Amino acid sequence: MVLFGKIWRTFDDQQRNWMPAFDGLSLMELRWISVELANVEFISSDDDGVGYEGSMLKGWFKRLYTHLTTSLLNPDGSTRAQDAQPARQAVVEEVKACRIRDAKKQIKKQALRRLAFDPDSGLPDDCRDPVAIITFYLESSPDLLELDDDPNDAATDAQVLLAPDIDEFYSNLPLIATPLSTILSTTLNDIRTIANAGTSDSAGSGSTPVPSEPPRTTRARNRQAMLRSITQVSLASQLQDRIRALRQVQLTELPAARTRMAATAAEVLATRAAVLERTVMLLERAKHGAMARAAKAKADHLVAVAQGIEGKLNVTKLDILAAIHTPEVVDALHRYYQHLQDTRERLEERRAMALEELKSYEDSTDGVGRGPMKELARQYGSLIQEVEDVRMEIERLHV
Repeated sequence: MVLFGKIWRTFDDQQRNWMPAFDGLSLMELRWISVELANVEFISSDDDGVGYEGSMLKGWFKRLYTHLTTSLLNPDGSTRAQDAQPARQAVVEEVKACRIRDAKKQIKKQALRRLAFDPDSGLPDDCRDPVAIITFYLESSPDLLELDDDPNDAATDAQVLLAPDIDEFYSNLPLIATPLSTILSTTLNDIRTIANAGTSDSAGSGSTPVPSEPPRTTRARNRQAMLRSITQVSLASQLQDRIRALRQVQLTELPAARTRMAATAAEVLATRAAVLERTVMLLERAKHGAMARAAKAKADHLVAVAQGIEGKLNVTKLDILAAIHTPEVVDALHRYYQHLQDTRERLEERRAMALEELKSYEDSTDGVGRGPMKELARQYGSLIQEVEDVRMEIERLHV
């Protein structure tokens, strides 16, 4: 009655204009008012005991109900006042797109269900279990997957528990694609048949309908649907048991394993720290310890000794050179050098004279081309031949 009072206060008795009273009301309030006006029974149909105010109120409610049901609201309860507004059209289009997306999702889910539980779907047997598990996971509400008191990580836990099945499903996609496409094509044809049923009925309304027997495939599908429902219950219970068992393992064994792993990691880190400490200590001793300093001092001492010995050797070398190269020795060497120069010049002169004599022998040839040198060569060759013959005779005698 609060809404009625709100409308009544804005109602003008003189103008009888109730249109401004609905400007601030929502669609739900308008629907509630129309329902309440339809159920108003406190106004009597007899005007004798009602009076002027009652008659006016009755007429006002009647006009108000007529205005609501004919001008503001559609027969299905939707509003008429906002249908032409752009915002309303955008919302309607968005709702229609959401419905289309939801219908596509439902069609895909039904196709996966049929692919998993229909023996004639053409899916290999080893691929049915992953497809069935994925189908149940998609059709299950988030409340069914909450196995603990924390609802935030329920879906995440379910995905972690079903990760092997999800990976197997993705790996079997090439085998699933062909039968799934066939099922989707069949579903699309069925939807087209249903959508065109009204057009076909209106087009053929003048002809006499011919009764037809239900196809055999429909009965087979009904039987398969019953079998699928039974299989679904068993598989759903198995899936719930498996999820519960995995969750139990996760709650009991996984924390203990994590504790052991943390303890092992702590031990490894402690061992690593000890090894690093020992390594640093050894490096410190090897680089800056007493032995390192002693070795360095010994090396420096040996370097100094070697440098002293080198200096002594240089001094000894100079002393030896000074003792060997005395002035007398230097003068003797100079005189010997001059003697060698003179001898060289004499030998050069003798060589030139021998060459000239040889040339004169070569030039003194007779008219037949026989000279002294050639005669000597011929005699030398004959002598060599005779020596060779004698040597061969001696070897033959020894044999």
